[in-house]
Amino acid sequence: MIKENKVSLWLGYCENADDFKNYIEVSYDENGDYVPSKFQISYAIKQYDLDAIESDWISGRCSDVESLLKGFSRDFEIIPQFQKMLEYKNIQNYNSIVLLYNFEYTFADYTDEKLEYIGCADFSAIT
Repeated sequence: MIKENKVSLWLGYCENADDFKNYIEVSYDENGDYVPSKFQISYAIKQYDLDAIESDWISGRCSDVESLLKGFSRDFEIIPQFQKMLEYKNIQNYNSIVLLYNFEYTFADYTDEKLEYIGCADFSAIT
C-alpha cells in the first residue's frame, strides 16, 4: 500500500536483462488502458506510483548488500536496514532488484518464481 517514507525491496534472479524487464514492465493496451506488470500481478500490487520504482538487473555477482544497493535513492539510509534483513541470505544469488518507494508491502510471506520480498525500510522525507 502507498505509504510515505517507506521503501519495499524485492530481490531475485533472472536469466537476463530482457527477462527481468519483461517481468517488471507495465504497458498499455490498444485502448490506452493500463496493463499491470507480471511482477504487480504476482504480488497482488494494485497500485503504486510509477515514478517511485527503481530497479536494476546486474550481470555480475555482488558479495554484500552495500554493493547490491549502492546508487539507489536514499541508499545511505536504507542499506543498513536491509543489511539486517539480509544478514543470513546469500547475496550472490541475486541479480534482480526492485525498490518501491513510498510503498509498504503487506503480504510478507509470498514469494514467486522471479523475486522474493525482502522487507520494508524507512527513509526520511527529502526537505
